[in-house]
Amino acid sequence: MNKSQAIKLLKDEGWTEADAKRALAGIDFSTNPGELAIRRTISSFAGTELIQRQRLQAAQKGMVTKKTKEIERKDEEYGIQINQYEESLKLAKEKYESEIQALLLRKTDLETQVNSIALQNNELLRVNEQLEKDKLESVKVKEELEKDNKNFKNIVDAIKLEIQALLFK
Repeated sequence: MNKSQAIKLLKDEGWTEADAKRALAGIDFSTNPGELAIRRTISSFAGTELIQRQRLQAAQKGMVTKKTKEIERKDEEYGIQINQYEESLKLAKEKYESEIQALLLRKTDLETQVNSIALQNNELLRVNEQLEKDKLESVKVKEELEKDNKNFKNIVDAIKLEIQALLFK
């Protein structure tokens, strides 16, 4: 019997492949040992030691299964949390996007108002400048009129004096 046949024989009897390989490690298969020789060699490996190993393996498999289920449960929980966070983020993003759009519109309105006020201010400054020029011109005209008025008054007074002088002569 060769090694692969011996492993198959033991696997058919409920052994794991790893246990079968460990039990058969001491056999020289180049001599083509028979089933009886193989069974004698594995007998020291079988029995309580094998049962103990199989129990340990079963316990380990149970722990692995338990941990796997726990990991799957946590994966599912985290998946749900991630979906909730993504939905919350999406809602917040939509909310803030609409607020940002409203603020941008408000900003545009304010900029338009500022531009309008700036134009009005420029116009008022231009009008004020013109009024200042007109005021200076008016002051000059007033001063000239006052001079002319004084001159006319002097002329009228001179005429009155001449008329009085002619009348009283």
